[in-house]
Amino acid sequence: MDASNAVRSIKSELESTFGNTMAASIIAIARTKANAPLIGMTKQNYLDLVDVICGDNRVQSMLGAAGAREKSTKWKSVID
Repeated sequence: MDASNAVRSIKSELESTFGNTMAASIIAIARTKANAPLIGMTKQNYLDLVDVICGDNRVQSMLGAAGAREKSTKWKSVID
């Protein structure tokens, strides 16, 4: 899967847990922190983005440390 589709998949999963607004906020903040562009995202940008998302306090609080690590592994495995 390419980075754009992978991010859409992450957003969909986050929406089911946090709702649309919070999921969008988590991703927007993570994009800034990871320096991941909207267009032309590389594999490394994507991997950095996943690390920041899974390290977000809201994600950690909702999923727990083990759950966040599980999501990180899952999301990183889908990128080409």
